Amino acid sequence: MSRELISKATRNDFREILTGYTLREIEMIFDAGNLQPIADYQATVGGQRRGLVEAYYANLDFSSVTDTKNLLAVFEEIIGKLTLASEGQPDKNDRATINALLRRMERDGFSYRNGHFASASVTSGIVHAPSLGRLTAGSIQEQVEKSHRKIADGDAAGAIASAYTLIEEFLKQLLRKSGTTFNESEGDIRTLYKAVAGPLHLEPKGDSLENYLKSVLEGLQRQVAGLFEVANKASDRHARRYNPAPHHAKLAVNAAFTLCEFLLESFEYQQKRNQKRAS
Repeated sequence: MSRELISKATRNDFREILTGYTLREIEMIFDAGNLQPIADYQATVGGQRRGLVEAYYANLDFSSVTDTKNLLAVFEEIIGKLTLASEGQPDKNDRATINALLRRMERDGFSYRNGHFASASVTSGIVHAPSLGRLTAGSIQEQVEKSHRKIADGDAAGAIASAYTLIEEFLKQLLRKSGTTFNESEGDIRTLYKAVAGPLHLEPKGDSLENYLKSVLEGLQRQVAGLFEVANKASDRHARRYNPAPHHAKLAVNAAFTLCEFLLESFEYQQKRNQKRAS
């Protein structure tokens, strides 16, 4: 299951703020994100206002970057209204409410500047990192987070380097877990991928494979080789031959995430297949 970008606790806090508005005002606030509620939604919370907010929430995928961006526009509208109210009546508790909401958003990984929320996982256009944590390696999650952060900071070369390190560490984890012997000091992802392809049955050969599958697997090999080349020429791993554009860095990071997700699912598929055979 994909990770929700805005937690339920944060959504609930914003929902409670909206109970102080009329139903029409709530509709206008959600219009800021071009959102629509589910018609005739049967909410499990009490009150018309809470029910209306939940009807809007129910129409969203909180792991989707697009839906999250739309909801952020709604939350920005709420913060903006509270800010105006606090300026007009300084004795009210609106400022404390704003601070509490911003702390919630910070815990979800969002910063608030100039009236807008920002997050590396949303504003950079990066796909969500897969559940790589299932390999229980802290170094893998560290590189995922570094890739997001460097994209957000405009460090394209650093993001490509982190994407490369992610693939290297991920391939080594798969080799260890599959019991495959390899050189721990090996840093060439082309060599590591070739070693992984055997136990995961990803080698583009064999009479049992359909031609279209062979083409896809050959494409994976070329993708790994391409990531190796771009990391060598346009990242912080070595002296750069050119400075990469931000969209090149996003491409490299997205490709790394997608590759690792496919490898993880292939590894788990082979594990289950072997268990069935053993039983």
